[in-house]
Amino acid sequence: MIYSLTVYGRRPWTVNQERKKGSHYVRSETTKWWREAFCDAALEAGIPHFKSIRIEVTPVLPDRKIQDTGACYPTAKAAIDGLVDAGVIDDDAPQYVPTILFNSPVVSKGKSGLEILIIPEDSNERPD
Repeated sequence: MIYSLTVYGRRPWTVNQERKKGSHYVRSETTKWWREAFCDAALEAGIPHFKSIRIEVTPVLPDRKIQDTGACYPTAKAAIDGLVDAGVIDDDAPQYVPTILFNSPVVSKGKSGLEILIIPEDSNERPD
């Protein structure tokens, strides 16, 4: 089974933004927001614990100011940390998350956010 989580409310934070506006305080607040949002979403969805998962990431943008495909890495990292906080996986080390795939952004007029697909590894289809 594949689980989908989408969090709306902010445009995904990008590597370029981190370089330009990357004060520690801004980065910390933004990371905390995404991490908590995905933790809450995973808990609300009742996603079980898995030994290892693959992740697919798709940024949702409100307009045609398209970003590079992998530019939302800081947001994806915070989302995965939220999955750890929710108990979906034990850690985000390679043995727990061996693959992260970044899809090109999609435009959803007026909506900003991030979608992640949680795909249990084949040998791990059943939750713990």
